[in-house]
Amino acid sequence: MKQLILITIIAISQFGCSIAPKANAVKAASEQNEYVGLDKNSEFSVSVPSSHSGPYSSIDQFNFQIEKGMYNDYEATAIMGKSRKTETWEVLVFMINENGSWIELPRTN
Repeated sequence: MKQLILITIIAISQFGCSIAPKANAVKAASEQNEYVGLDKNSEFSVSVPSSHSGPYSSIDQFNFQIEKGMYNDYEATAIMGKSRKTETWEVLVFMINENGSWIELPRTN
């Protein structure tokens, strides 16, 4: 029983350590007016465990090197979501490393 309590305490502390930086980043983005409708007066709460990831069953990052095209030899990363509806992966954000700075490529549509 003591071991179960200890494992539970460790798991909760690890969860808290991983959530705090993400929550701080969301708050900072809103305080800096980076997104329409969010500002320094916005408030957020975290549900434990997280009850959703929006319309996606999973969110992940995919890193790769572009070998041909306009951005030949650039490092790139895609933030992707797996659609709950179609169960296919969709690119949410596409970024390239241009001269040491990561920039987000705008969508064409």
